[in-house]
Amino acid sequence: MNWIDKIKELTTKQDKSPELKKGEIKQILIQAASEVLPDFEFLEYKNSCYSFQRLRQVNNLTVYEILHIIFTLKDKNFACSIASRLNPEYVFSNQYNIGLINPHKDLKVLRHNSGALNIEDAYYFHNGQVDTTIKTVKEIFGDFKNCGLPFLDKQAERLKSNSIVKRGFNFIEDLKTDKQRLKTEITDELNKGGLLLSSLKHPIYVDLKENLQSVSGQTKEDRQSIPKTAHELLEIYWTR
Repeated sequence: MNWIDKIKELTTKQDKSPELKKGEIKQILIQAASEVLPDFEFLEYKNSCYSFQRLRQVNNLTVYEILHIIFTLKDKNFACSIASRLNPEYVFSNQYNIGLINPHKDLKVLRHNSGALNIEDAYYFHNGQVDTTIKTVKEIFGDFKNCGLPFLDKQAERLKSNSIVKRGFNFIEDLKTDKQRLKTEITDELNKGGLLLSSLKHPIYVDLKENLQSVSGQTKEDRQSIPKTAHELLEIYWTR
């Protein structure tokens, strides 16, 4: 059976329940969250995405832990992701992020532990009827619990103990420069460079990046994330 047939089977198999009404999914999601992950509260519906949030304190920092659920009645699927944000301005961002500060990952990627998924594995499918949709939602929140929560716990531990993160926060704690001016200068430089971090030559950014690169015992993944981490640390500095 090819992927088209698999998806067709998942989205057309009928059950004996009523058709899902427009907007009915919101209460189904809230009910599932209250049963499986009661410490996550419904935050907002925005751009077809239902977001749930839990706040966590790590080293006197507020971490915004977010569950994102994009639902479509027409295409009969859910796309789900999970994020840990130190910068509240990223709470509703739909961009994936593999950095050390504001990571955001697809839930199915976490479930399958793979970045390359077949289309039938990349989404959660439903048939547009109440019973099957509720069953799919329970599967989603089961994956949030089994795959998403360990991701959030790992990130919280990283914020406590990762040497690069600790060095970065020490840097911005000691930084004494005008926040608005720094934001304007770096933003203008990024815009001129086509939003490429490699185009950033601002002395404070370069100093922070080199400072992070000097931390010993780095993994290859850590080294690759340093340019983004340096930028996101400065964003936190001027956002406070």
